[in-house]
Amino acid sequence: AASLAAARAFHGPSPSCCDQRQLHGLRLARPALSHTLQSSLHSAQIIPRGGASTSLSMADPSVVFNNFPLIQSTAIFALTNLLGCVLSLLGKTQIHVDLLGTGSFCLAALPALLGKGAALSRVKISAAAVTLWSVKLAGYLLLRIVKLGEDKRLSDLFRSTSGTVSFWVFSLMWGILCSLPHSLGSTSSSAGLPAATIAGSILYVVGLVVETTADYQKWMFKADNPGKFCNVGLWSVSQHPNWFGNLLIWAGVLIMNAPALVDASAVVAAGENASFFDIVWRYRRLAVACLSPAFMFYLFNGQAEGSLTTTVELAKGKYGSPEYDKYLSSVPKIFPKLF
Repeated sequence: AASLAAARAFHGPSPSCCDQRQLHGLRLARPALSHTLQSSLHSAQIIPRGGASTSLSMADPSVVFNNFPLIQSTAIFALTNLLGCVLSLLGKTQIHVDLLGTGSFCLAALPALLGKGAALSRVKISAAAVTLWSVKLAGYLLLRIVKLGEDKRLSDLFRSTSGTVSFWVFSLMWGILCSLPHSLGSTSSSAGLPAATIAGSILYVVGLVVETTADYQKWMFKADNPGKFCNVGLWSVSQHPNWFGNLLIWAGVLIMNAPALVDASAVVAAGENASFFDIVWRYRRLAVACLSPAFMFYLFNGQAEGSLTTTVELAKGKYGSPEYDKYLSSVPKIFPKLF
């Protein structure tokens, strides 16, 4: 009796004979109503196991990841640095060092930049950014080594086979890790987000201007003040403003490609059964791409503190003075102190 009462309370009273026509119409409309309800549920948020919420309406199951561009980029870096290592072992010159070490970024980005077909504008912009930076910096470093004749730090390192090999192995690691935002971004068929592409491009341009200005200011200062340390312009607010600009450059490339590195396929496939691990797993490529700025900061900060190279020791031996000691203690190593 209670069950019957509950059923009646839910469904309403039994229809009379005069209501049979309305009931028949409702029965005919039920499939359409059910289909509409299912469509609404598919576009709504799904609460997977673990309590996390994810909107599948933002996920594009048509986005695919092709690892060939990443493999191709790695192979180009490997071959270029292998060539550089062989030349360093056979010859005395250092002209090829930065030309190949930094120029390899351009060679690795060219397939995406010059590739035919329906290439994504995001990938083209990212490849153009990497190419421009690589050509600019490699050209500057080549001009500098031609003028100086040699880099004292490299001369000491290249005296032994082990030192030479270790340098080029590290150069290979630098190339692969630093270029991850672009090389991983090239594996995604997603167009990304226009706002991220614009924001990343702006940050990239700022970084390029900072790095180029810092190099130019130091070049001009050294020409007029040989034997003195540069403490003018950007070098008055940072000991290594060129490195700061470099960090901004690769942070910009990362932002350009970040939205395209989120893989929602696992969450879409799991549907209502999507776990917390499925949601976290979708960000794996983005997490790997973040290794680029993290590695670059570790590299630059280690050199600035003297824990990775002898840069600080050599600089103190060359510029050692109370004025230089005050500069080291008062000016930030990388990030400028503007206020």
